[in-house]
Amino acid sequence: MQYVGSVATFGALFLIFLYELGTAVVLPTPSGIAVLGHEHLPLAGIFAFAVAGKTLGAYLVFLLGDRVKDTARFRRLIAKRRWVEVGFAWSERFVRRFGILAVFVLLSIPGFPDTVSLYLFALAGRRPVGFAVASGLATALKMGLLLLGFRGLERTIP
Repeated sequence: MQYVGSVATFGALFLIFLYELGTAVVLPTPSGIAVLGHEHLPLAGIFAFAVAGKTLGAYLVFLLGDRVKDTARFRRLIAKRRWVEVGFAWSERFVRRFGILAVFVLLSIPGFPDTVSLYLFALAGRRPVGFAVASGLATALKMGLLLLGFRGLERTIP
């Protein structure tokens, strides 16, 4: 493992931070894939920057969701579209029943869509800090699972 100079390494880690923040807020791309750069960047740095980015992004989504769900426009959307009302009611019941644990478990699954899930949890949840921390920790677990999976594949493919 050879790491590039410290400025370049920090720049790459900052891009990982921005990518994870983006996967929480707007990017419909897989979260956790940043760990695949572990041969070129320090693994601890990848985890730290990815978790920080996902936690901040999730917090922003939860703040936005908390503000949006109380607006008249959102209430009109729910009243107008039955599928939105059903989806919102289901996610609200789900979050109330399982809470932060649900966020952690669902977002730990490799390939599970983070962005849409975070917005649903944000609309239904009431604890932005707890949900954001659970999202960040779930990203760490997801990256660990991906890393173990890819290392296992490396051993089996000659």
